[in-house]
Amino acid sequence: MPAEEIGSASDFRVTFGQLDPSALISPKEFACLLGITPGAFYQRNMQGEFPRPAMNRNRCVRWRAADVREWLNGLSAVPLRRGRPRKTVETA
Repeated sequence: MPAEEIGSASDFRVTFGQLDPSALISPKEFACLLGITPGAFYQRNMQGEFPRPAMNRNRCVRWRAADVREWLNGLSAVPLRRGRPRKTVETA
């Protein structure tokens, strides 16, 4: 599905749930699925936070829907805290 056909994040989430496991999704669709901007997606992708793409040729990057589902299911429910670590207080 071209990214232009994506109306909103919730629309693509419904579509993603119905996709064949071998279907390929673009970075823009992946970002829409996660609810982040494409710029934030590319930054996090460069940090290695996402699964490896199934196709990476000539500036065309795509992920298999099955790989994305598996990655999403493997995420922990507790959000990671970003920023400086807090001081730990030891209790005796």
